[in-house]
Amino acid sequence: MYKIAISDLDGTLLGPDHKVSNKTKESIQQWKDTGRKFVIATGRHYIEAKKIQDELGESISLITSNGARVHDQHGNIILKQNLSTDIAIAICESSFDPSVQINLFTDQKWFANFSMQELIGMSIDTDFYCQTTDLKVIDKSNTIKIFFWGDREKLDVIYETLDKRFADRVNLTFSLDRCLEVMEANTNKGAAVDAVLKRMGLTAQQAIAFGDGMNDVEMLRGVGKPILMANSQKDLLSALPYAEITQSSQEHGVAVKMDAILNEVLS
Repeated sequence: MYKIAISDLDGTLLGPDHKVSNKTKESIQQWKDTGRKFVIATGRHYIEAKKIQDELGESISLITSNGARVHDQHGNIILKQNLSTDIAIAICESSFDPSVQINLFTDQKWFANFSMQELIGMSIDTDFYCQTTDLKVIDKSNTIKIFFWGDREKLDVIYETLDKRFADRVNLTFSLDRCLEVMEANTNKGAAVDAVLKRMGLTAQQAIAFGDGMNDVEMLRGVGKPILMANSQKDLLSALPYAEITQSSQEHGVAVKMDAILNEVLS
């Protein structure tokens, strides 16, 4: 039976208010009280995921920046993958549609070419915020990932440009319709989950995972029970037609499904 649950944050574990509901917190606690494991896997930065961990009051493993970083329950890094420095430099020195925001994560900072209120409103930790700067001049030797924020049709053009230019050296994925993410080629949540499972002595068949975006697809394909949110991206629903669908994040879909699995086991 399932020994571990892995969940994305935005559009999955978090509600529209970007918070974990009390119902979901209770379900996670009940899940862990049976000796099962719970892991967060998000595109967000470690600093923000750590804030959610603190709110849950649980020491859990954290997969962040779409798998570019994995921390164990004690905060130790067990997996680290950076975007190649030359690629980060090339992207930051390129010209794109001026309405598209370009963001860059390092281990401690979040930089962008300009600020957007839309993203500021999605912040989890007010101490971790977007710092507006000239991306051409900052040090890019520790770039975790780069992401673009803007209209989908403009991001599609950037996707095609980067795909042609860097081919198999990058992983390009849409975590949201308005968010195009750029990571090192082998960086994804699926590879990060594999590392966590191996460290815990668990198999993929013992894992369930929840997600709503295309940055979750490798993770969902690699576990015993993939579960999609009712609010999932259409591309994800098409990519995983066999996956179960739970209620939306607004309706506490993660909690609903974990409770159902526990009730089935304990009945």
